[in-house]
Amino acid sequence: MKRIAKACAALVLVVVTGLASAYPDKPVRLVLPYPAGGPTDAVARSVAERLGAAWGQPVIVENRPGANGAIGTELVARSLPDGYTLLVHSPIMLATEMTRPTVRYRTLKDFKPVSLVFSSAVFLMASNQSSQGDLKQVLTSATGRAGDLSYGSHGAGTTGHYMGRRLENVAGIEMTHVPYTGDATILTALLGGHIKLGFLSGTGARKALDSGKARGLAVASAERSPLMPEVPTFKEQGFVGFDRESWGMLFAPAGTPDEVVNKIALEVDRAVKQHEVVQQFMGFGLGAKGGTPADARRIVQDDFAYWSRLIEEFGVLGQ
Repeated sequence: MKRIAKACAALVLVVVTGLASAYPDKPVRLVLPYPAGGPTDAVARSVAERLGAAWGQPVIVENRPGANGAIGTELVARSLPDGYTLLVHSPIMLATEMTRPTVRYRTLKDFKPVSLVFSSAVFLMASNQSSQGDLKQVLTSATGRAGDLSYGSHGAGTTGHYMGRRLENVAGIEMTHVPYTGDATILTALLGGHIKLGFLSGTGARKALDSGKARGLAVASAERSPLMPEVPTFKEQGFVGFDRESWGMLFAPAGTPDEVVNKIALEVDRAVKQHEVVQQFMGFGLGAKGGTPADARRIVQDDFAYWSRLIEEFGVLGQ
């Protein structure tokens, strides 16, 4: 029996190794649970193009938006774990799982993190029509006046929404949250003076600053962003717990052989570290990353704990 067990184990190893060496021998599908257009879509297509060139097989980006990303995410979770259907997603997948009990996936159970593609800092920008000064001065000016400060985010329950609630808590004030569909609509409202503050991606923040109608108050990262180095971090200004960058990560369905996952991760790492890709990402306000599946899993686990704490502290926002 021992000899049979060893023989079976050896056979499995041969089969899995064979699969990895042959991968990919047909087109690969890269599912993006967002609409076409925008920085994430652009960088996903850039990486897909380079993966396709390296593998000699088409890597096709397929946009499957809807239900806060759940539609595309669930599609990949139910796909064959063979490496031919992959997912590019952000921390929204964690927040959606925790705040919407009806979603049919569990990130750490149904997926294998493959590689970090990019990181993205969140900026808090202020309309020049609002109170002048730094972050503390702006918040102090609203103390005692309920709802005097309004801020825009990418929607109810998003990172910006929770950061706004935490700022209210730390500063002892009330602000009015206004949900938008993305950077473009936040920018229109901010530059028009309809809201006083807005949480924006690096690209949106740069546009706001270049307009001359807004200024940067803080960036939610451990260090200042090279995109706008003049904007201080939250921590520099005495606000802790805001050093949480967003990210774009590649995932495979759970059960995908580790050898295949490692092969994909290696090629993604090579792709995003090419000079022209780094420059392209920087133009979108994104940092090109890469790394191993183990690195990626640590990031997801850490962010899962972070979102769990936020939801425990503030509840499910927007419901």
